[in-house]
Amino acid sequence: MASDPPITGIRPILTVVQGNGERLIVARLTNLGGGSQSNRFVLRQSDFRPPWTHPDKGYFGYAEVARALDANGWRGCKIEAMPTADLEERRARLLARKKLHLQCVEAAIRRVQESNAT
Repeated sequence: MASDPPITGIRPILTVVQGNGERLIVARLTNLGGGSQSNRFVLRQSDFRPPWTHPDKGYFGYAEVARALDANGWRGCKIEAMPTADLEERRARLLARKKLHLQCVEAAIRRVQESNAT
């Protein structure tokens, strides 16, 4: 069984913006060669302080990011892809934005369904 390469840094890729202007950075974890861990993220305030406790594994996946945003009141926020000159990285960031948006919609639907069930 191969182990994952060690995590050596973070690469900010998305910004989540509240209606009041507060910003949260979604950063992708990177490994030793500078490659991204495509579905492993950490959340940071704009000054890179961690805003919430991360899962035991140390990172979030798309669905976990969406649930964390929803649970912490970040509802109806705007998700922006950070600019980059690299075309492949731009495509990856736009795809990540789309995936996170879909997971946020799903988390909101789940929250409403669970509140109606109780």
